[in-house]
Amino acid sequence: MAGTTLDKKAKNRLIDALLNVPGTDGRDGRTALLQGIPNNVRAALNRSDNQWVDLVNIVDQLEGLGRLENGERPVVIVTHNGRRMSGGTELGQLLTELEKEIEAAYGGDKPLAELPATPEVLIFGGTGEWVTGAFIEQARLIGRRVARLRVPRYSGGTLVHPVGAVGTGWLIAPGLLLTNYHVIEAREPNEPPASKADFERQGKKTELWFDYHREGQDYAPVDAVEVIASNRQLDYALLRLADSLSLTDRQHVALVRERPELPRGTRLNIVQCPGGGPLRYAIRNNFFVGLGHRPYQMRYLTDTLNGSSGAPVLDDNWQVVAMHHGYKKVEPALYKEETGKSEVVKYHNEGIIISDILIDMPNAINQEISAAQAWEEGSL
Repeated sequence: MAGTTLDKKAKNRLIDALLNVPGTDGRDGRTALLQGIPNNVRAALNRSDNQWVDLVNIVDQLEGLGRLENGERPVVIVTHNGRRMSGGTELGQLLTELEKEIEAAYGGDKPLAELPATPEVLIFGGTGEWVTGAFIEQARLIGRRVARLRVPRYSGGTLVHPVGAVGTGWLIAPGLLLTNYHVIEAREPNEPPASKADFERQGKKTELWFDYHREGQDYAPVDAVEVIASNRQLDYALLRLADSLSLTDRQHVALVRERPELPRGTRLNIVQCPGGGPLRYAIRNNFFVGLGHRPYQMRYLTDTLNGSSGAPVLDDNWQVVAMHHGYKKVEPALYKEETGKSEVVKYHNEGIIISDILIDMPNAINQEISAAQAWEEGSL
C-alpha cells in the first residue's frame, strides 16, 4: 500500500510539536517515541545526535514507509507516543489533533456510483444524545467481536505486498467472520479483479487482530484458513478461522434475521477500524436515510474511512442490520432544511442488508449460523 499523503505543513507541525515533548532533547527520549515500532524498522532509521535533525529524520523516513508489513502506521505510533509522553497538556491536545489528521492522511473510502437522493422528513434532533450504562457496556462487548483485518495481495499466486488491503470484520458465528468481498479482493477500482485462485489465497492468508485499541500495542493475531462463501455483487466474504485461544471467550454478534423496516432517522451504530487503525465506535449522530438503488442496500449518515469496510451496522439493540461497504456522493442542498446541526451533508454511507446476505449463503452455512444465533430451523 502507498505511503501517506501528509503535506509538508502538517509534517512540520508534527516535528515542531515533538521538539517540545518532554525528554526528546535527549536521544533516549526520542527513541521512546519509537516504542511499538518493530526493531528491524527502528534499526534501519538514519539517526542523529542533534534533536531537530533526528526528529526530522525519524518523521521523514517513517512517513515514507507508509504502512508497515503488519499494516500499522509508524507516524501514527510516533504521534501517539508523543501525546502519551506529554500528558494532559496543551501540547498533548495538539498531538491528539495531529494524530487524527495523520490518520486521515492515509486515505478514505472509495466512492460508489452516484445516486439521486430526496429527503422525505427531517432527520436531526428531537430524541437527545444520552445513552444508558447498559448501552455502553453492550458496545464494549460488541467491540470484542469486531476485528481489524490485514489482507495480503497476491498476483498469479505470487505475494506482491503483505498489506494489500485493510478492513473490518466481525464474528457472525463461532469460528466464522464476515467482511466485504472487496476487502479480501484487495484491488483498486480501476484494476482488473483478482483471479479466483488469488482471491481464495488472500482470504486464507488474512490476519485478524481483536482487542486492537492502540497502534503499536502487543497483539495476538488470529488467522483465517479459507473463504467458505462469497458474492461480489452483495460484497461479502465469509471466512473460516483457525482455532485460537483468542477466540475461546469471544461471542458472535446478534443479527436481525428479518428484513429491517426502519423509519427514516433511526439511529445506527458502526463498530469499525477506520483507516486500518484501532477500533472506533460511531454512535448517536448516525441516521438511517433510506434504501439504495438495489433492494439489498441501505443508506445512512455516519463517519467512516477506508478500513471501515466490512464493519457491522447495528441498531440500538446492538443487532446487525447491515454490513458497511462504501459511500455515495449526494447534493448538499437536499439537506438545507435539516435542523439542529450545522454540518453540511455531502455523502450517504451504504451497507448491504444482512438478511439478503444470509439468504444468499449455502444452506449448510446458513444452518451453522442459525444454530449459533439460536434461530428455529428453516427461519431464513
